[in-house]
Amino acid sequence: MKRKKPRKIKAAVRAAAAVVSLMLCISTFFVDLQAAESKWDIDNTLDVTECMQKEAFVLSVTLKAKGTAKTQEISSLSGILEYDTSLFTVGKEDILPAAEGAQKCTFNPEDSSFSIEYASDVTVKDAGQLLSIRLHVAPDATVGKTTVCVTNMSWSSADGKQKEEIEHRVPARITILKTDEAAPGDVNGDGQVDLIDARMVMQHYNGELSLDGGQLKSADANGDGKVNLMDVKLIMQYYNGEID
Repeated sequence: MKRKKPRKIKAAVRAAAAVVSLMLCISTFFVDLQAAESKWDIDNTLDVTECMQKEAFVLSVTLKAKGTAKTQEISSLSGILEYDTSLFTVGKEDILPAAEGAQKCTFNPEDSSFSIEYASDVTVKDAGQLLSIRLHVAPDATVGKTTVCVTNMSWSSADGKQKEEIEHRVPARITILKTDEAAPGDVNGDGQVDLIDARMVMQHYNGELSLDGGQLKSADANGDGKVNLMDVKLIMQYYNGEID
C-alpha cells in the first residue's frame, strides 16, 4: 500500500513548481525583450552650426549600427521632425531622400510627420544617410540657440517582415544670427554684394553717409577693423567675379 504524502510536502512541491514556472516566464519575457530591441540607432547632424535669418540649413539623419549589424534594406521610412515652428519653415519639397528611387515623399506641417516610399528596397549601410531635411530660418526668427531633432523613426522592407522603430530624442543644436550680423560686403542687407554696397562704403568713407551696427560690420569687407577704399575695391572685385 502506498503511503500518502503529508499535506505540507504537497504544498511545498506546488509552491516550488509555481516559483519555477514564474522564473521561466520572466526568463522568456527577458529573451523576448532582448529580441525586440533594435539593432540600429540614428544620429541627427547639421551641415552648419550657425545660420542667419532668411537662410536655410540641412539636417541629416544617419543610420547608426548597434552590435554587428552592417546593412539594412528599406522600402519605406517615416518619422517626426521636432522643431520650433516660429523659427523655421519646412515643406514637402524639403524632405530629401538620401537614396535614389523614391516614388513618394510626404510632409504634414500640422504634426511635423514625414514619410518616404521607394519603388523597391534600397540598402543603407552603417553610417549611411537615411534622409535629409532642409529647414528655412524665418526672417523674424528669434536670435539665439535652438535645437532640431528627428524622432519616432521607423522603416520596413518590402516583404514587411523587417520593421524597425526607434524613438531617439538626441537633438542637433544650431545658433540663429541676425541677418545684419554677417555677409561681409552686403552693407544694405539685401542678400547681394553689388554696386549699391560699394557706393555705400564709399559714401561712408567720404563722410557723406554714416554706417553703424551691422551695416558698419558688413562694410568692413576684409575684416581688418577699418572701413576704407580697400573694402570698396574688394566689393567691386567680388561683384565683377574677380574674387570669391
